[in-house]
Amino acid sequence: MLRGWLAETARRAPRGDAITRGWAVVTGGSAGRLLLGFVSSVLLARALGPAGLGVFSVLGAVTLLAGAVADFGVSNAAVRRIAAVWPADRPAAVARGQAFFWVRMVLALATAALVGLLAAGPIGASLHLPRDATLIWLAVLGVPATALSGAVTVLLQATGRFGRLSLVFLFNAGLTTLLAAALWLLGWLTVGTALGVLGIGTSLASFVVARRLLGPGWPLRLPGWATLWVEARHLLGFGVWLWLASLFGLAAARLDLLLVNRWVDPTAVGTYALATNLASKVEIVNHSLYTVLLPVAATLRGRPAVRRYVRDSLLRASAAGLALVPAVALARPAIVLVYGADYGGAAPLLQGLLIVTLLEIVATPLLLLTITADRPRVFAGAEGLRAAVLLGVGAWLIPVFGPGGAIAARLIARAVSVAVALALLARRGSALVPDSAGPAPMPGRGEGTGT
Repeated sequence: MLRGWLAETARRAPRGDAITRGWAVVTGGSAGRLLLGFVSSVLLARALGPAGLGVFSVLGAVTLLAGAVADFGVSNAAVRRIAAVWPADRPAAVARGQAFFWVRMVLALATAALVGLLAAGPIGASLHLPRDATLIWLAVLGVPATALSGAVTVLLQATGRFGRLSLVFLFNAGLTTLLAAALWLLGWLTVGTALGVLGIGTSLASFVVARRLLGPGWPLRLPGWATLWVEARHLLGFGVWLWLASLFGLAAARLDLLLVNRWVDPTAVGTYALATNLASKVEIVNHSLYTVLLPVAATLRGRPAVRRYVRDSLLRASAAGLALVPAVALARPAIVLVYGADYGGAAPLLQGLLIVTLLEIVATPLLLLTITADRPRVFAGAEGLRAAVLLGVGAWLIPVFGPGGAIAARLIARAVSVAVALALLARRGSALVPDSAGPAPMPGRGEGTGT
């Protein structure tokens, strides 16, 4: 049934380049996840009450943070490694996928054990985490459970099967909503069942579905130790820079609200918070673009291919800009209708933040050229520079212009970070586009992937 659905979806897909189709599929899947997630959040809020929801949210934040740390950038590095040889050298791609799967699981298990011990001990007490050890361990066990399904979806992403990737995400969100509704109707929806069933249970079920969609040609058995060791060095050596870039990007995405809170009155802070929350929903367009373009950037060879990539990226950004025009025009009436006249001031802020989103859509493919050039340090440096510029410019503009100064700071920070990254890449000249069919081997070692 799943294969039939995928075949029908592919047959009906609109004409256009594969990247745009993949972007549309992933964006549609992400939008569906947001809608289903909203239903689940309402059920949780009603069943748990404010106090229970607070406990669940705190433990969920611990799980989310631990999961981000546990990845160490190896997922994005694996997309690059596998896409570089897929589909020309399938045995090498499979070997790299096997090694990544086990590296990812080892990191997740080790991180979960460490976080569980810390959270259940004095550190957890100092952070006012719940003192119920069962709830804490249920939360941290969500880290390897999520890593299990996440590792397989990385393989789907690396091989360009975005329809199947979106199907896994939608399955997870749909199953979570159905189980939340069932537990709510039965009166069994508690913090413990939410963590165990809606967190761990749905992740394990998603792993089963993702594994089936991946196909029989991808055995996940443990590879040889030589292969595992060499691949682990590749993944961690490259991935740690992408991990740092992700952390810097997360900081840059949150700094503006903290700065506004520092210099602006509470009413204006609430208005800006609403605008940023609404703009974050539109950010799924950019996150989907990153998902689709990461394996593409890893396989670009030759200057003509890079020029086509940049040209097509600018065309897609133009199309996205046109699609955002109605959102900009309808921002004020929609906000007043849904949230009330008191939040009318959020409309111009949302319009400005949508312009920032459009700039992000332009910036994402350009920054991914650092992956093409095998320069992850430049990517991490650009994101670190973005956070630093946002902090400095925001501290200058926000006291004078209020929330509008925060939006200007975000625009300036992103523009500066992209300009510097491209300038550093331009200094490498022809090295931007390597002639080899994949990332260069580590000095003094072979690939160790059975190629």
